[in-house]
This record gives sequence, structure tokens and C-alpha cells, in this order.
Amino acid sequence: MSYPPPNYGHGHPQYTQPPPPQGYPAGPYPPSSYPAPGPGPSHGHPIPAPYGHSGGSPAPPGSAGGYPSPASHPSQSPYQPPPGPYQQYPPQPGHPAQPPYQQGHPAPYGQAPPPWGAAPPPGQYGTPPPPHAAPYPPQGAYPPQGYPQGYPPGPPPGAYGAPGGYPPAAPVPAPPSLGYDPDQRASGDASKEADALRKAMKGWGTDEKMLIDVLAKPDPLVMSLIRHTYMNKHGRNLEKDLKSELSGDFEIIMLSLAAGPLGQDIAYLRDAMSGIGTDETAINDVLIGRSNADLRAIKYGYVQRYNKALVDDIKSDLSGKTEKFFLMLLNAARPERGTYFDQASVDKDVHELHLATNAKTGTDELSVAAVFLAASDQKLAAVSQAFEAKYHISLEKTIKDEFSGHLEKALLAILARSKDPLKFDVETMLHIVPPGGAKADIKRLIYWAVRLHWNPPYLVQVKEALQVRTGSDFGRRIRGALPSGDLAEAVLRVWS
Repeated sequence: MSYPPPNYGHGHPQYTQPPPPQGYPAGPYPPSSYPAPGPGPSHGHPIPAPYGHSGGSPAPPGSAGGYPSPASHPSQSPYQPPPGPYQQYPPQPGHPAQPPYQQGHPAPYGQAPPPWGAAPPPGQYGTPPPPHAAPYPPQGAYPPQGYPQGYPPGPPPGAYGAPGGYPPAAPVPAPPSLGYDPDQRASGDASKEADALRKAMKGWGTDEKMLIDVLAKPDPLVMSLIRHTYMNKHGRNLEKDLKSELSGDFEIIMLSLAAGPLGQDIAYLRDAMSGIGTDETAINDVLIGRSNADLRAIKYGYVQRYNKALVDDIKSDLSGKTEKFFLMLLNAARPERGTYFDQASVDKDVHELHLATNAKTGTDELSVAAVFLAASDQKLAAVSQAFEAKYHISLEKTIKDEFSGHLEKALLAILARSKDPLKFDVETMLHIVPPGGAKADIKRLIYWAVRLHWNPPYLVQVKEALQVRTGSDFGRRIRGALPSGDLAEAVLRVWS
């Protein structure tokens, strides 16, 4: 599998994270003038408490004072949010104060998500957030994950329209997920962790247990600090050393952890399009349901690492309407959560979907894709509900009847995530690890276990939902599906 090159995550790349998320002026990305890296103005993300703080993992023995409190984590990003009120982000399903997993949607802080599969109540679509809602989650909480690393609760209640008959102002764009700015890292001293990693890989043999102990704990910003410290103190690249010492699936999970969430996504995408054939499921896993900000981070991170645009690899590996769909998706221009819409626009989309599918011989695939990608998650859920009410057939069944292959799966994934991202992720895990000790999809299990691990509160929600569905601890099913040894220990450590 192809993972970050020796220089990834060290130094300061010449691209930045996705365009400024909180109402910054539009412009080319990355900016033509990028300030020198280093401690700078806050990016706007509250930093989760690092090792040694409430809610975090304890530091490895001997850590010098652990890591500083969230307030002392300097952002490496040159952006700072403009003054003015911001809409508050809702707690992620399982993540405190995150807009539900990597493509976020706000709701009043602390509000529980709707039941699985719940659609927006009629007459209550797209109501804007309160004008003076809190800008960000409290310190110590996780920032919005841009929807699959953070998944949004259902649509907030509210009536159509706005007072005085004027539509509300456009919502503030969701910021990138934690770990999707390659120049942002925790402050503090990670020397003990860097030394432990070097010791685990120095000389004859490898201490796999030490690697698991160190790499399975940090959050994305602390992991970035560890990579940086390892390079500065030992003059070596962490990912390169892991590749030289490890092999097989254990190598993949250790590299996925060391790379951080952005690096993991980029490497998984690259691997999906390398060699003979294309892993369409992996492409869907990484790109479907992501926030605009995270999609931009993935695009620019990909070209920075591989010197080739992601859209060019998509063009090489996909074709026809499926290729066009993903190129449209990678424009990263879907309406943000909270974007205003009314019943008339819902009815218009319902009519367009009908004309493109059931009302004619053949299917206008691109018209369907255009409707899906021009709707926010809340609106698409409302369109699905209205479509079924009007034509007495579900939009899901219509997609299954009219489409096939990769494009069918991509459209169904967008639709399912728009309704209930938590349910979608639970179904994904159930598919990856079948019951009865059946063979698991190991590569995909590693990806999803690590990806969910980056957002601990959301992981808790996923595990609780899985326990409700299966009646038992899903971790036991994972253990039964994996061969005993270092890989099983690593997967279960990040799952715990």
C-alpha cells in the first residue's frame, strides 16, 4: 500500500488546509501568499485535551509534564475566523460538540440526534441557526468533523422562510475536521513518545507492543507533534521507518495511525486507484459524505504528496457518468448544513428526479446526480420524503431500479448519510465484520477502525448502536474475525 513519502508531515507543505472555513473571502486555493509556518493565530478549532488531561489518554511513563492544556495548543494555520456571531455546531453522534462525522450539521448544543432513518418533519426545513449561537464547542471538546469524521444530527426544527419574507443569510461554512490542516499540531513535548518509537525500531527486531502503545493513543494534533518531534530529534521519518520494519496488515494499521486522518485518507485513496483494477468501495468510503472543507483538504493533500491531481487519477480509473459524478463531487460545493430551502424548492427537486427516472424510458443519470449534489443533507432527506409521498415509491428503490454498479452505490450512500449518518456507519461495520466468525474485510476494517478512532465520542455512539443491533459487544466479533497476534491487538486497541 502506498503511504506518505519520507517528507510527509514534516516541515511545512506549501499548501494549506481547505479554504478558510468560517466565512473567509473566496479565492484560489491554496492562497498565493502563505505566511511562514509556526505558532500563529488560532484556526478556530478548540483543541482536545492531550495526554494527562481530563478525557485524554495517560502519557507514556516518564513523559515530561505531558501536554499542555487545549488553550496552549498553537494552531499552525495562518487563518483566523473573522469577528461576528457563528452558528453553533452540534455534538457529534458520539463526539462531544462536533457536527456529526466528517461533514457536519449544527443543532442546539447537547441536542440528541433523531431516531435512525428519521426524515425532516414537514414544514420545518433548513431553518437557520440562532443569530447569536455559540461560535465553537467548549474547550476540551472535539471540533466539528465535517460530517464522516463527525456526523450530524437530523435537521433542526423550524418553520419555512424567515421573518419578513426574506430568506436567511447563508450559513457559516463548516471548518475542516481535526487533523485536516497539515500545518496544525499540538504544542508540548513529545520527546518520550519519539524516543520510545525509535527504541522500538532500532537494532535487531521490532517491539510491536511498544509501537501499539505509543501510536494508538494520540489525537490527530498530538500525532502530528510526534511525527514532527521524531524527525527533529532523530533526523528520521516515522512513516519510512515503520515501512522498513513492518509488513502486511500490521504495517498498514501502524502507518494509518502515524499518518493522521488526512494522511490516512490520501493513502487509502491512492491505494484504491493503484495497480490493476479500482477499489470502488474505498473511493466511496473516503469521498462520500465529506464536508466541503475536508474534500478540499484531501484534494490538495493528494497533489502535494503524489504530484498528481486527484481528479486526474479519478479520470484515469473511472469512466462515463460515474467519472462525471465524482468530478462534480470533488468541486466541493454542496450547500452547507443550515442552508435555507423551502417547500417549493423541494417540490421542484422531486419533480426533476421523477422526470429523470420513472417518467421516461432510460435514466438521465447526470440530472439525478446534479439534484443530489446541489442539496444539503437536510434538503436531500426532505426531498426523499416528499418523493415517496408523491409517487408512492421510495427514492432508494428508484435509484436501485434505475442505476447499477459504482454510481448506484455512491448515490445510495449519499442518500443514506443525508438521513442518518450514524445508522450508515453502523451498517458499514456490520457489513465489514459479518457474524458467525465469517471472514472480515481486513483492509476496510483497518480503515474504518482507525477513522472512527480519530473521533472518540462518535466512536462511543457507533459502539453503543452496534451493541443494540447485535445484542453483544462488537469488539468480540472483531476479535473473532481476526487472526490472533499484533494486528488483532492493534485493531482492538483503537476500537477500545
